[in-house]
Amino acid sequence: MNKKWIVMLGILFLICQGKHPALSASGTNNIPVHQPQSSVPLLTLEQFKKVRNQTNVLVVDTRSGDEFLHGFIPKSINIGLKGPFETYLMQVIPNRNQQLLLVVDTMDKNDAVERLTKLGYNRIMGILDGGIMIWKAHEPLDSLKNITPRTFFKSDQGHIVDVRTEKEFAAGHIDNAMNIPLTDFANFGITLKKDDDQIYLHCQSGYRSAIAVSILSAKGFKNICNIQGGYKALSEEIKENR
Repeated sequence: MNKKWIVMLGILFLICQGKHPALSASGTNNIPVHQPQSSVPLLTLEQFKKVRNQTNVLVVDTRSGDEFLHGFIPKSINIGLKGPFETYLMQVIPNRNQQLLLVVDTMDKNDAVERLTKLGYNRIMGILDGGIMIWKAHEPLDSLKNITPRTFFKSDQGHIVDVRTEKEFAAGHIDNAMNIPLTDFANFGITLKKDDDQIYLHCQSGYRSAIAVSILSAKGFKNICNIQGGYKALSEEIKENR
């Protein structure tokens, strides 16, 4: 018998027996099927707002600091995924039982939930479906100043807050800066007064100060401003202008 016919008869036999992995129902077990990585629900805007209005719920925005400062949900906290997320999540929110709502970029949803749950944060109430854009389309956003070191040095300086560690601060800092290291949400900023003076915050490179200004904003501080690039960028600006 011609080899071509033998091959065709063999394929027909497999189909009839329901054993062809690509065509039979039983063969679907061998085909990778996409499954959600978590059971955390996607919430509509109205559902998200309802949960947000409950007591003891924190909204965590995992976008970059620059994106966050440009526009964010009022009283939300910025802890960017693209950075030392785990370190500062645990520092800012030490209570693993804290109820959380998430604002994430669509592509980062599974990554954010996986990293949170690995650390023991299992009380994730939901993720805003549509992210910041759906909120922006229907609700007002807050924003904060995010200035360059050059703009900072040309401004009428108020309070300068360096949120780096005491060790980093001791190794070098700009004139007139006060050292208030970033701590947990509950305690950070308790020594600062809510007066009319501008508060400029910086860290080493910008990641921590974005967290810090988001915490102060959530606590009702108004005259707060982030310095882009942190102490590193400030030092370079000083050197260029000597």
